[in-house]
Amino acid sequence: MTRIIVALDGMTFNEAREKGLLSTLCKACEKGLIWGVKVSDMLYSGDVGKILSSLKDEFKLGVMADVKLNDIPSTMENSINKLVGAGTNIVSIHCASNFRPRNAGLLIYIAGVTALTSFTDLEIKWIYDKTHEQVVRAFSDIALMNNYQYLLGSVKDMTYLRDNPLKKICTGIRPPWYPERHDQVRIASLKEAVRVEADFVVIGRPITKADNVMGAIERACSEIG
Repeated sequence: MTRIIVALDGMTFNEAREKGLLSTLCKACEKGLIWGVKVSDMLYSGDVGKILSSLKDEFKLGVMADVKLNDIPSTMENSINKLVGAGTNIVSIHCASNFRPRNAGLLIYIAGVTALTSFTDLEIKWIYDKTHEQVVRAFSDIALMNNYQYLLGSVKDMTYLRDNPLKKICTGIRPPWYPERHDQVRIASLKEAVRVEADFVVIGRPITKADNVMGAIERACSEIG
């Protein structure tokens, strides 16, 4: 079953709490409509540990820290340990890092990023000197070899990875009732994500910018089926 992760981008933790967004998402999670939230730039709006623990303990949300780590192994391991210790369920890293944690217990939290959904095919060719498909397959092989728990990428990425057994998180989701692309290039609908058997879909502004947040969540759930 495909589950929804709501992206809390472009706002601080206090803004999300004061406008009632977090309370609404908490209710949606209690009803089983969403899995939880994705945070990235929100982590720069205050005490990282307190933000993560509040999302987890106060609002009872699953938490994906979309930090896309790409550094030397010791720095990455220290960062993941701190994020997981604060209550994070999923931590994103770049597959290009070829990260192998010394603590194998961290593997269940790691989502390997294939290619950013803002990249065009031309940019991917320019940066990696490979086609989009070649890059995605190579990075997914690294994720599988290193025993990550998840793959994170666009729906198009996942069309190349149907045989990869890792759990799949699809970004760049744009429901037909939200036509804006913003900075995303490789976008897809919820139904397309379901067809590639995505375990999770990340949806941000179509939900967080809606006049009726719960209504937008319910509408998204109806499209998933």
